[in-house]
Amino acid sequence: MTDVDEERLVTYLKSNRAFFAPVIERAVGLLGLDGRARILDAGTGGGGGLAALARAAGPEARVLGVDRDAGVLELARSHAESEGVAAQVTTECGELLDILAARAGQDAFDVIWASDVVWPGNFEDPAAAVALLADTLAPGGLLALFTSNYYQSMFLPGHSRLERKLRTASELNWGIPGDGPTHYERYPHWMIAAGLSDVQLHVLPRTAFPLDEDPAARAYLEGVVWPELLAGVRSRGAEAGMDEEEIAQAKALLTPGSPDYVLDEPGHYLVHPAVLVTGRR
Repeated sequence: MTDVDEERLVTYLKSNRAFFAPVIERAVGLLGLDGRARILDAGTGGGGGLAALARAAGPEARVLGVDRDAGVLELARSHAESEGVAAQVTTECGELLDILAARAGQDAFDVIWASDVVWPGNFEDPAAAVALLADTLAPGGLLALFTSNYYQSMFLPGHSRLERKLRTASELNWGIPGDGPTHYERYPHWMIAAGLSDVQLHVLPRTAFPLDEDPAARAYLEGVVWPELLAGVRSRGAEAGMDEEEIAQAKALLTPGSPDYVLDEPGHYLVHPAVLVTGRR
């Protein structure tokens, strides 16, 4: 990873963590963590879930944060320290499925939290990954799969047709299937197939309006969303059905300083319909 890549990743993780912090707190609050002592944060990223889980579970709980990137884990540990929960947190660097396989039959978890982790970009067979997560739960344990539901969000109100094509270009850029058994929206299907019971779905919207009163939202759009959508335009825009005029319009709307920059228009808002799915072993 180059220095530029590392800087971009840190910007992404911090912006994403700050923007979703209130939603993560609400989602974790739905889990009922009292008395749940052994918790896994699978794919901890910037550590937003790690800190929220430790705080909600109380001082006696222990939370293990797992990620494949050592630098990301350092960021997560730093966040846990700043949130006052470092004593409850340990981390382990490695591939999630390898770590789970190594723990098979021992140290079962009371709760497993996985946020924007189980999707075909990370696992060739997401259903099998969910089954392994379920098998690592203690009896009565809870699996919580959270998705920001990025590709169902409203980033460009008033430009819905263009936005649909932008999302398609981004999906193509990431190799996300349009449908089928590995599509990331199939969390409930995978949980039921894994034999979990009491499967529940919660929609937890993150909204921003007025945008200028929500600095985390502006930072998220400009540091995470706009660069991603523009990358999709450059690489797969034509394949997504965008003509030259639409590509030019997208660049004008999403480029700060442009006369048509969308965030300079009064009334802009954002709707991010995050989803939490839970199931019990």
